[in-house]
Amino acid sequence: MNARALRPRPTLGRPFVLALLTAGAAVLAFSGCACERPRRPRTAEEVPRVRVKIGKDAPAVDVTVEGPWRLTGAEGDLARGPTLERTRVRADGRNLVIGSLAIADGPVHLHAAEADPVSVDVPGRSRRRYRGYLRLEPVGGRVRVVNVVPVEAYLPGVLAEELYRPWHLEAYKAQAVAARTYALRQRSRRARYGFDLYDTPRSQVYAGVDAETKKAWLAVRQTRGIVATYRAGGKSVLLPTYYHSTCGGGTVAAGTVFGGPTPPPLCGGTGCTYCRRSPHYRWKKEVVLSKSAITAALRRSGAGVLRTLGPIRRFEVAERTGPGGRAERIRLVEKGGRALLVRAADWRIWVGARKVPSTWFHVEDRGDAIALTGGRGLGHGVGMCQWGAQFLAAHGQTAEQILRYYYPGVDLVRAY
Repeated sequence: MNARALRPRPTLGRPFVLALLTAGAAVLAFSGCACERPRRPRTAEEVPRVRVKIGKDAPAVDVTVEGPWRLTGAEGDLARGPTLERTRVRADGRNLVIGSLAIADGPVHLHAAEADPVSVDVPGRSRRRYRGYLRLEPVGGRVRVVNVVPVEAYLPGVLAEELYRPWHLEAYKAQAVAARTYALRQRSRRARYGFDLYDTPRSQVYAGVDAETKKAWLAVRQTRGIVATYRAGGKSVLLPTYYHSTCGGGTVAAGTVFGGPTPPPLCGGTGCTYCRRSPHYRWKKEVVLSKSAITAALRRSGAGVLRTLGPIRRFEVAERTGPGGRAERIRLVEKGGRALLVRAADWRIWVGARKVPSTWFHVEDRGDAIALTGGRGLGHGVGMCQWGAQFLAAHGQTAEQILRYYYPGVDLVRAY
């Protein structure tokens, strides 16, 4: 969830990252801390890379490189040149046709010189430039674009999209640690899909080079390699650093929203009225949804018994959680009388997170429709509240203090 748009989330990173975290890495403060030991500078190759899926798979995409480039496949170099004019890449069955340059069986990698990003046009998007390299792969008759990039070069293109540009540097630094931890924890979770993260609110919003700002780069550099961890089973592991735009008055435990066990730093209940300046602190309007539209959306979700859900007769909040009483479970009663319980956070996503800003609301039955009234917040309400982080930063709190406030008991360590 970001401060400006909508978003969900995180799991364990690669073994070598965890090994770094469990090898006695010291708890430390941010850039300039006197207790931080001098370290040999890491090269780009030593910084973990993440694989970010760019846009939706499309029948064809266009790529451009303004400087030297090379195209590689399973058997080595396929083509290279001083610049690459706009070139169409299309799927032809299991093959990729790269303009007049090559026909490849399977994925190819498009590399640029270190200082020259690669540009790609995906249908429905304006042209965007990316650091690292592009992996182009035929998937089901379409082209999948994945940006493979060092995590430290990925983060500036995230921070500038997640936060407003005038916001305080300390809020940016707190976001950098949360986003870095999220990304590293997500690595290899989607290994069978060939990517780790989406470039949308489904993971973290990422827009590449053209979104970057000096403040975003400064925040990343001043927190380089620092991640949030907690102790589990005697080991230090990466924390699922959930965050959201506006809590609306308080955060809640991760388990009540996403299910499963809740790490101690995400037990929730952190009081937060610091996001009162957010336009979403209190909803300006009620949200009205027809029962027929809710029924159709739940059927489309593909979730178990919901595929055959009958027309909804009654809709009510069955359980609430947190000091503000966010909906935790929703009870749906069909016209035939059958009652079903669904997790409120899931229901919100199925119906549409842009329609229902959060799960903090009251319900009024209006016959063929329901009205969500008294709504507060934007997002799932777990972990760091971005608007709250900005308020704290603007009032003298450091990034470390902000992170420890929203993730109580967290350990901040340098992973590399």
